[in-house]
Amino acid sequence: MTYTASYGIGPGTTPKIIRNLIIATCILSVFCALVNVLFVYYLQVQSPQALLSLSWSGLKQGYIWQPVSYFFVQSSGGSGISFSFFLELFFNMYVLWIIGSNTVETVGSSAFVRFYLIVGALVGLATILTAPLVQGYTTIAGSTPPVLATLFVWAMMHPESELQFFFLLPIKAKWLIAAIFGSFLLSSLSRLDFATLILTTYSFMFAYFYATTIWRLETPFEWTHFIDRIFIAIGRKIRSLFSSVENDDFSADKKRKIIDFHTGKPLIDDDNFMDNALEKISKHGEKSLSWSERNRMKKISEKKSKAEE
Repeated sequence: MTYTASYGIGPGTTPKIIRNLIIATCILSVFCALVNVLFVYYLQVQSPQALLSLSWSGLKQGYIWQPVSYFFVQSSGGSGISFSFFLELFFNMYVLWIIGSNTVETVGSSAFVRFYLIVGALVGLATILTAPLVQGYTTIAGSTPPVLATLFVWAMMHPESELQFFFLLPIKAKWLIAAIFGSFLLSSLSRLDFATLILTTYSFMFAYFYATTIWRLETPFEWTHFIDRIFIAIGRKIRSLFSSVENDDFSADKKRKIIDFHTGKPLIDDDNFMDNALEKISKHGEKSLSWSERNRMKKISEKKSKAEE
């Protein structure tokens, strides 16, 4: 059997909708960051970044596209392109590429687009309405809200799957979500940045509402299932008022998988991996193995040696 598990830098195939979202976000973000200073300080008019970001002033001026356009523009902080700008943009797009591609394979392109746009818009509007109560928050920009929402629903679909970070740090999807929210909570509270905390909370909250009412998913935690089923029942009743056709049921995959975050693909177990690796060596020589493959073989051998002692 030929060894085919990939250790590349992403999924083997990228759905068209994910590719288009990434391209649109990168092009608009970089362009707006490049020309921001030109428009503001030299032309003294509103920059494309201001026109596309979500703000109270923009909504008052009738910029009705902003609840959707804001997550296609990475904020540059008014200072143009910086290392932090590229780092945040890269991380968001990488997560969207890995997790988004897997989600599209489960729900389909149309369903994913509806989820991405609706949840992103609701998060932005809710934040604009709520954040001024605790802190002045005039502008929202960046793809973090819909990307976090995508990661959240992916964890609801695959709660027992593990994300494998370069064979070093395996973590179950459900605990990863808890860790991400906890890190945002601690970081925001330490800086008294309540607006970011609100934005993050809404990202998870609206993703949860959408996943339960539209896709009939339950969270990975049993103590929430009673509430989950209430929202699932509400969603079913609402759909019955408008159509007799049931929505697709994307039930959570309860099977335990290990997902390589480097590729977004499930990893094969140790025994099958060793069989494939040894067959690959016999056919193409030891040099045909990648560094990751050799490293994993070493770890498996060490683990078996310890078990035999």
